[in-house]
Order: sequence, then structure tokens, then C-alpha cells
Amino acid sequence: MKRLLIVLSGILLGCAMYAQPVVLTLDSCRRMALHSTVKSRIDDENVLAAKYARQSVTARFFPQVSANGVYLWNSRHAHLLPQTMETRFGTMGLNGLTYNNPYLQIAEQLYPDAAQSINQTVGSLYGDVYRRFDLDMTHVLVGQVGVVQPVYVGGRIIFSHKMARSIERIAQINAHKNKTDLVVEVEEAYWRVISVREKQKLAEQYVALVKQLEEEVSLAQEEGMATSADMLQVKMALSEAESMLAQAQNGLVLSKMALCQAVGLPLNTDIYPDDKAQLDSVPLTDFSADLEQIKSHREELQLLGELHNVAKSGVGLAAAGLQPNIVASANYVITNPNVADGFKKTFEGFFSAGLAVNIPIAHASDILAVRAAKHKAKSVELQIEEAQQKIELQATQSAQKVIEASRRLVASKTALAHSEEILRYAQDSYAEGVLTATDLMKAQTAWNKAYTGEIDAAIALRMAEITYKKHTGQLLVDN
Repeated sequence: MKRLLIVLSGILLGCAMYAQPVVLTLDSCRRMALHSTVKSRIDDENVLAAKYARQSVTARFFPQVSANGVYLWNSRHAHLLPQTMETRFGTMGLNGLTYNNPYLQIAEQLYPDAAQSINQTVGSLYGDVYRRFDLDMTHVLVGQVGVVQPVYVGGRIIFSHKMARSIERIAQINAHKNKTDLVVEVEEAYWRVISVREKQKLAEQYVALVKQLEEEVSLAQEEGMATSADMLQVKMALSEAESMLAQAQNGLVLSKMALCQAVGLPLNTDIYPDDKAQLDSVPLTDFSADLEQIKSHREELQLLGELHNVAKSGVGLAAAGLQPNIVASANYVITNPNVADGFKKTFEGFFSAGLAVNIPIAHASDILAVRAAKHKAKSVELQIEEAQQKIELQATQSAQKVIEASRRLVASKTALAHSEEILRYAQDSYAEGVLTATDLMKAQTAWNKAYTGEIDAAIALRMAEITYKKHTGQLLVDN
């Protein structure tokens, strides 16, 4: 029984711990997003793919060793001599000698026995020679091990290596850019959760105020100091306040799900942003970032710079088609039949070495390809100039938005302080019977609007600061 109680206690404790909300700080959200999301893993795989592609091109600088083997079956033998051979005496073959010379034909008629003897002797000798030059090619085995080393290929390998190195760098820059975008997305989702949570707290306070007013108006109505119209107005205000609370609660659920999706948690995880992340933190005041430093940190310019390097390498690759190509090779070949000893049925090998040279003479397509590659490189240069102007404009605009958001936050705080003072005055005046319930509800509505405006202004400032840091290259990304 005691063991059963212990087990049940452990299960209940585990369930209670599992039910507790996960407290997330802004830094923990960033780390989780950078290390656990599918986007980050995709970027890591792309970087590795570009790395090995660059190493593959680097390997072309070194010799390539290969081995080959061939087996052939042939239905007939090979013969180096024909079955009949024309001579000035006549046709010599396996069946003997057939005289074509008229004088020899007359001698054959005069001396038939001698001619027949000569004919048989010639046929026998030619048959022996014919059979000696019979090559048994029924089963042919050839093995080869070779080394190929490019000596000069017009710069193809060098420019391919430069291009692969730039492509690897592009993959790294893209990965960093995606991480920066992910950090911005996570921070926006984090502050959105805090914003909706604060609005939910505000809605709860507003509902409590209206409910308190409802109780007071109800008492006043019983004493004849309030009318039914006053009670209806209060009930309408309470209905609106409860509707605002329901919207805030639903918005909080959805914003939490968005944050869970951004950081790689299950969507139904109960999360709770840390209270240390205050909306009213000290805003940015230093906007003296050097323009050249900003440009050096922007991924867009880095990408265009590497694309320009790729375009320049493309010019070199296109020009390589107009350059000579020199390739050296060395091989060891083993054959059966033995080509070095009368095609005997034995294995025999030999070495060979060579140098192949190709010189282009009339290659109009390569000339046009070079021109196209040069224009492509020039196009990227113009894109860099355009991007620099846009980045300068972005940095200025984002700084102005931070300043504007800071001023809006200050104004909203002042408005909130005034609305709180007005609300206190209205509550005191209503308690003294100086103001009506309608006037008090107007003060409560103004306070709720001012409080909502202060929350929106604080969130807008945080978003503007994130955008400014991104546009100026100051947004740090954990590796």
C-alpha cells in the first residue's frame, strides 16, 4: 500500500510539473529558434553542401587515378592473312596456286605432273603460314590503370575554384541572413505575446472597474439616485469590456502559438514570457553608426559582392574556351591475348605516357559567351550601387522611426498619467454625487484607451528598435 501511494504521488507530481507553464526569456527564445527549428537545420545542410562542392572543385587540381577492365567474347578468330592472295604468278591460296599468267598456263599444260606438285606444295606452305597468323580472339581481357593530370586548361579549374568558394560564402551569408530574420521574427512574436498579455491584464482591470460601477449604480438605483437608463449604459459598458477581455484572451492563445512555432516548441505548449522583459526599457538614443560600417555588415551587400565575384569567375570560365588545353596522362595496360608476343594466350603488360594538346582556332560561341559574361558582371555592379543607396535610405528611415516611436511612447505615458488623474477625480466626484455614472464611464473609457495606447506605443518602439538594429547590422545572432 505504501509503495502504491509513493507511485501515485510520483505520477501526480510529474503531471503537476508537466502542467506548469514554460517560462521563456527573450534570450532563451532566440537560442531555441536558432538551434531547434527546421529553417536553421536547412541552412546548415546548405552550407555543408556548398563546402563539399568547393572541395570537389579543389580536388581537380590533383591527378585523377582510374582503373578499367574489359572482357570481350568473339564468335570468330582473327586472321592477319586472307584466304587467297593475288601474285604476279597467279592466285595463291589454301587450295594451291591458280596460274593467271598465259605462259605459265601453257607450261602447266605441257608439264601437268610438275605443275600439280608445285600447286600442292604452294597450297600446303600457304596453309601453314595462314594458320600461324590465326589469332584466337574468342576471349579477350584488357586491364588498365591510368593517371590524368591537367597541365593547362585555360584557367577553368582556377576560376571554377573561385566560383565554388564564392558560392560557399553565399551559402554562409544566406544562413546568417536567415538567422537574423529568424531572430527578428522571434523577438516580434515575443513582444507580441507580452503586448497581448498586458492588454489582457488591462481588460481584466477594466472589467473589474465596470463591475464595481455596476454595483454602485445598482445601489444608487435602489435609493432612487440612478435611473434604469444609467444601469443599461453600465451593462452595455460591461458587455463591451467583457468582449474586449475575450478578444485579449483569444489573442494571447494565438500569439503564444505563434511564438511556440517560431522557437520550435509544440503549439500547445503553455509558455509564459519572463516578467523581466519590460516594455518600458530605456530606448535607443545613439544613431551615430558609420555608414560604411553599416554597409559592411549588411547581408544584402555581402551577397551581391559574392555574386559579383561569381560573375567575374564566369568571365574567366568563358574566356577559358579560347585558351589552349594541355593534359598529360600515364597508363599501364595488361592484355590477354598478349599483343607483345604474337597474341599468345598469356597476360602481358606495358606502360604508356602521352600529352594531349587542343588549340581553339575558330570558336565564335566562346567569344560571344565572354561578352555575355562581362555584361552580367556589369549588371551585378549596378545592383551593388543601387543596394548601397537603398541601405543608406533604410538606415535613415529606421532611425527616424525609432525617434518617432520614442516620442509617441513619451506622449502616451503623459496621456496615461492624465487619464489616471482624471479617473481618480471622476471616481471621487461620483462618490460625492457630483458626477453621473455616464461621466464616470467616459473617464474609465478614456483611461482604458490611454492605457492601450501606451502598450501599443511601447511595442511599436521595441519593433522599431529591432528593425533599426537589423538595417544597421547591429542585431547580434548567436552561433
